[in-house]
Amino acid sequence: MSMMYGSKTFSKSGSITLPHQWRHRFGLIPGNLAELVYQNNCIYIKRAVKNSTHNQRYISEKGTVHIPKELREEMGMTPQSNYYLIVNESENCFMIAREK
Repeated sequence: MSMMYGSKTFSKSGSITLPHQWRHRFGLIPGNLAELVYQNNCIYIKRAVKNSTHNQRYISEKGTVHIPKELREEMGMTPQSNYYLIVNESENCFMIAREK
């Protein structure tokens, strides 16, 4: 089941904050690696798996993750672009979709 958590504005640095409630449930705790995958016009953020070739970033102490510039450009995201943060409980991940 997926649900939209909210619509936010992309920061200049490319970092987003993942909601605490689901972050812990999905294993995205501070210090762990998150895997970022671009597909179907969305960026999927999920717990990193060993030997993956996808982009990986650490979860900060405040629960933020930096979205690499190449993924932001692929989505057409610029600073101050609006995006939807979607919680996908069936796949234990977050999704970022561009607001149209």
